[in-house]
Amino acid sequence: MDDLEKIQNEIQKLAYEYFRNVDCSEGFTYPLIPRISETYLKNRVVVMAQETNTWVGHIDCPEKQEKFLGGCLAEYDRFVRDDVAWHRGKLWQFSRSLYKRGLLDGCIQNGSMLSHCWMNFFCIEKSVYRNDKNKGHLPSQNRELANRVLEIQQDFIFQVLRLIQPKVILALIGNKNDDLLKKYALGTTNVKSISIDSSNAFGEHELAELKVCENTNPLHETLILRTYHPTYFMGRMKGRERRALYRDLIYNRIQSFLG
Repeated sequence: MDDLEKIQNEIQKLAYEYFRNVDCSEGFTYPLIPRISETYLKNRVVVMAQETNTWVGHIDCPEKQEKFLGGCLAEYDRFVRDDVAWHRGKLWQFSRSLYKRGLLDGCIQNGSMLSHCWMNFFCIEKSVYRNDKNKGHLPSQNRELANRVLEIQQDFIFQVLRLIQPKVILALIGNKNDDLLKKYALGTTNVKSISIDSSNAFGEHELAELKVCENTNPLHETLILRTYHPTYFMGRMKGRERRALYRDLIYNRIQSFLG
């Protein structure tokens, strides 16, 4: 068994352990389980979004491991293969720009795997509400739901990151989730927040490098950038020049870190 297969198998075992006991009647989607590629092992860049709106199905038979894991990974693979190269969502526009800027090898194209690892901070959502925007079906919109999701997934994200050993984590989840990010994804609250904008156009609450201070933590040497979600800094943020500066600060910090 090669390293890639070993890592992927460990991720799948973790996912099954964490999500197999979800009460089917709660109406949660199947979790987003990331697929690791050979090129990821060269780049070691993670792009972490908030959650995946209207992800596949809802958990109905988690006790059947083959169907549970097979369905999750099949949907991840289908979406990457068929959708990400053209998807108009700001998350994927920004992700494609990382390749265009030369920060990641290759390009995002139909039929190919990603050279980065795409994962979500909130791995599941309420699928029963997917067509009702008034129900607060997204954890980022509903703190009570977010707390329930985190109760279920616990430190799943941290355990995955420990396995895949990223050099760079782009956490596109906004500063309102900082405490949750530290506790559930970085494995420690001993994290220093540092502004990366010498021009002071953006404070560290808007754009920051999060430095894990504990040298025993597997993410101690990882560059962790916490940013707004691309929906905001590529579309809703006022001023074209301001939006461009925000993106350039992200690109330049990654480039300087990776050399």
